[in-house]
Amino acid sequence: MIDITIARITHVEWVHQLEMLLHKNTTAVSLPSYHDCELGVWLYSEGLRTYKEIPEIGLLEKSHRVFHIAADNVVQWHNGSKFNTQKTAQAETDFRDALKTSQEIIYLLTMLEFKILQKYQESQETAPAGLKNMINHPWQTLKSVIGERSSRLDVARVSLDLLKKDLVKSYVRDSSRE
Repeated sequence: MIDITIARITHVEWVHQLEMLLHKNTTAVSLPSYHDCELGVWLYSEGLRTYKEIPEIGLLEKSHRVFHIAADNVVQWHNGSKFNTQKTAQAETDFRDALKTSQEIIYLLTMLEFKILQKYQESQETAPAGLKNMINHPWQTLKSVIGERSSRLDVARVSLDLLKKDLVKSYVRDSSRE
């Protein structure tokens, strides 16, 4: 089982790294394929099979693949010649696509986690003690996994707060259309 909180944080970190590639001259980097990164390994080894009844898993797989295509384009631009303004503009477009898709991935991971936890919450008597603790105290669990003073914890809180704001905005916008 992949730790979904860590997967969300990892995606936020990848977007940050891609942004740094666009704006700073850093050393060459490589991006694993969508099959070989941690999320891809989990998706293709057990995630798609185990959670096939949850619609978000299929959407997650598609968004994950699209993210890697856009992110790989940014990495290729960074590792290649940066003096072509047309290629630079395309890299910036690819970055925006990667950012948008990463937000979708974070949302889908959150929905997947919610549905998994909801399923276990309905039958908590059979859930392992660690899972019960995670269900009842998710923020404490995150702090214990990442570490109290870790910068990853700040990234997690900020990214989850931003996700919450985006979801609220989306809900308000959708509600006003009705």
